[in-house]
Formats: sequence, C-alpha cells, structure tokens
Amino acid sequence: MHRRCSRTAARPPRPRQAAPDPGVPVLDVVAILGILAVFAVVALIAKGVEKL
Repeated sequence: MHRRCSRTAARPPRPRQAAPDPGVPVLDVVAILGILAVFAVVALIAKGVEKL
C-alpha cells in the first residue's frame, strides 16, 4: 500500500485542458452536417424503393 500511495503522490498534477473557443461552433456544424447526411441517405433509399 505504501508503494502505491508514494507512486501516485510523485506524479505532477495534470494541467487543465483549454476550453474550446465559444466563437467556433464546430459541434453544431458537425451535428447539422450529420443530420443532412442522414436525410440524404433516407431520400436515396426512398427513391430506390419507389423504383421497385
């Protein structure tokens, strides 16, 4: 037990990661592109089923 405690105590603390810039809505853009891609795939499937 002593080794485990001394080993973890010797590690330096991790620096905090910088928060993403709120001016760049990257996740919003990715979500919108994903939704558009899903609609495009559904439209292609519907068109293919219509031709059957």
